[in-house]
Amino acid sequence: MDKVKIAIAQINSCVGDIEGNTNKVLLSASSACDDGVDLLVTPELVITGYPPEDLLFNIDFIECQNNAINKLINESIKFKKLNLLVGHVIYLSSKLIYNAASLIHQGNLIFTYYKCALPNYSVFDEKRYFDNGNKPSIFSIKGITIGVIICEDLWTPDVMKMYNGMQIDVLTVLNASPFDINKEDKRLDIAKKSAKELSCDIVYANSVGGQDELVFDGSSFIINKEGDYLKKLNSWHEDYDYYEVGFTKTISCVKKDSEEFRIWNALVLGLRDYIYKNKFPGILLGLSGGIDSALALLVAVEAVGYDKVSAIMMPSLYTSDVSMEDALSLASYFKIDYSIINIDDIVSSFNKILSHSIPLNDSTENYNNSTYENIQARIRGVLLMAISNSSGKLVLNTSNKSETSVGYCTIYGDMVGGFSVLKDVSKCMIYKLAKWYNRNKEIIPRRIISRAPTAELKFDQTDQDILPPYDVLDSILKLHIVDRKTKKEIIDSGYSKDIVLKVFSLLRSSEYKRYQSPPGIRISERSFGKDWRYPITNKFSG
Repeated sequence: MDKVKIAIAQINSCVGDIEGNTNKVLLSASSACDDGVDLLVTPELVITGYPPEDLLFNIDFIECQNNAINKLINESIKFKKLNLLVGHVIYLSSKLIYNAASLIHQGNLIFTYYKCALPNYSVFDEKRYFDNGNKPSIFSIKGITIGVIICEDLWTPDVMKMYNGMQIDVLTVLNASPFDINKEDKRLDIAKKSAKELSCDIVYANSVGGQDELVFDGSSFIINKEGDYLKKLNSWHEDYDYYEVGFTKTISCVKKDSEEFRIWNALVLGLRDYIYKNKFPGILLGLSGGIDSALALLVAVEAVGYDKVSAIMMPSLYTSDVSMEDALSLASYFKIDYSIINIDDIVSSFNKILSHSIPLNDSTENYNNSTYENIQARIRGVLLMAISNSSGKLVLNTSNKSETSVGYCTIYGDMVGGFSVLKDVSKCMIYKLAKWYNRNKEIIPRRIISRAPTAELKFDQTDQDILPPYDVLDSILKLHIVDRKTKKEIIDSGYSKDIVLKVFSLLRSSEYKRYQSPPGIRISERSFGKDWRYPITNKFSG
């Protein structure tokens, strides 16, 4: 048997950057040609980027993509024996659009495969845009029979049955499979199942990079018919590798990264690409001395570098010396641009004006009213947005999933920002990430991790004054949001009825806030983005 080399180009596409995406494909093709590769496999919709969403209704976008495909066809003459399997869109009419993969070789488009299974759940809504294919595609290189599918097809038994009995040697899978904490294991499991059923190698090419709320982790791989790794590409950045069909040895041990490592890298990659793909000059955030803003700062520094990060401490009467010291400690360690703006005078001005319209509790406890607490948060939001207007830097929201779930946040206050890096990270996971980050050296001051979380909007305040302990709250939220358990099921599993009912009530009453929150990185199987589409006006309580 002649040796056949098949390569994966794990590419970071940007939606709409058709020229840039095409050039990345050409660059990978050039490398593959130099390596004597016979077939180069790219990710799903690599030319348009994924997901292109309503850009698909723009005829100029389609024409630009078609020009890029023609460029690839013309350029392929240079690549000798190389076959290029590229993901793109086929537009036959406004009512007939396909998610497709085409084989290009020596100046010719050999065939096109149309994706058969269109996901329409979770973050996916491909049935809004695409039509289903219904036929398999196979081709041969030097006697090796190769099949083609796209992403969801691998997860769909009826599609996989099309290849039964075809005696394929290799199944290529083009993917734009977004990250969640359990996704890599699930991909490998389904690929192993298909490899054994079809008795063939699986070449799984996945996208990498951040696209709004989605993060694509890469983690492309090649396995043999027994399900053993032949190649494993890196996660979290672009990569390229190839194998020789029938001649490549298995990899005996592939390290599995910790949960904290995977989440951390998803946050960094998602934030980095959001900043750079949208051409923001840097990041601006409020640094409070608490754990949420501390972790957001760490992610920002790793994502774009300390020289592009600015932080502002905005203390009030209720800000403790501990918070001031710990915020300064972090800012100094990373040598970021750091400033302090005391908001007491501004708060006093607001209170004086509002006192004519809003009665205070009494003369000695003027600020115990939540209205006056929220004014502090909103003043901070206004200051951050004003400085953002001047500098052009993106305001990074630092709210976490636990808080936004139950509305423990101030709309137009600590909810402001252009991007929410911790939007899908629970409070308990934030603590885990902080301890993981400190595993070799104490960078986050120990007090930030050990002290009781507090908004510091009044004296002696802690989050647990009005919320259940975070371990209880996060468990209930996960059971309902991610695992889709009902109130009764959660109560029956041993949680306090009063606490469960309170959490559900807060979750539902906070929907209007979440509708107005900034986009943020998805790391779980169900985030507050496309995964979660509840009506604001909703009388159902269950």
